[in-house]
Amino acid sequence: MLKKSIFLMYCAAILLLSLNSCQKAPKEAGFLAYYYPLEELKEGLVYEYQPVENDSLPVNYWYYMVQEVDGEKYLIGNNYNSQFEVQQFIREKVGENAVLLEDFILYEDAEDKKKRPIKVSVISNEVFPAFKLDSLKEYKMALKWDITQEKGTSITLNRSRTFLNNLSTFEFEGKSRSCSIFKIQEHIEHFVEDDGYLEPIYPGIEFYANGIGLVYYKKVLAEGVEIEYQLAKRYSMAEFEKKFSRSLK
Repeated sequence: MLKKSIFLMYCAAILLLSLNSCQKAPKEAGFLAYYYPLEELKEGLVYEYQPVENDSLPVNYWYYMVQEVDGEKYLIGNNYNSQFEVQQFIREKVGENAVLLEDFILYEDAEDKKKRPIKVSVISNEVFPAFKLDSLKEYKMALKWDITQEKGTSITLNRSRTFLNNLSTFEFEGKSRSCSIFKIQEHIEHFVEDDGYLEPIYPGIEFYANGIGLVYYKKVLAEGVEIEYQLAKRYSMAEFEKKFSRSLK
């Protein structure tokens, strides 16, 4: 498990950023060694994220699977909430310099109690460094969609991910794994026709463990208001479906 003093480490990491600019990326598969394990995910795995010391937050699930098309590798992801309902769909391409977001779908509740997809435009698509790392670069992703139930209202999500260091480890499945730490900033542009923009900014931090992927993240929503999750388990889709079946009983 992650040790205490996350914020102290975070502050120290910012000071050390310039010192780490010459740090070499992991040898195994370049910097992808810290992203989701592409070979292991050909059969697909569910990642179960549990809230850290906050029982009021729900469990979060991501199902990841790798597909290969014409020699190109794509990471497919489906996000499920604690009621086992699909929330998001992503498709990412492993490029030469970065993992690139190709498709993104949000799902909203419809009147028939089913989920309805929302069209999302991908404006910027850099998700994560691939084989080489530019430690001074901001990897930027931007999405935009309309709020269908509120005419003239749209949301633009701008997310930047910046490498900090490899100074931490994470205990998972009985093994201590080195982590790549990223600073995150989300800038939301909430546009309401005839009313203008609301533009909150949410800073955060992410830990990616070698051979696993995202294992910990924290986001600050307001002063004293945070969401914090860490990876608890990984298992097959068949096990996830059994978990869902048991929840219906």
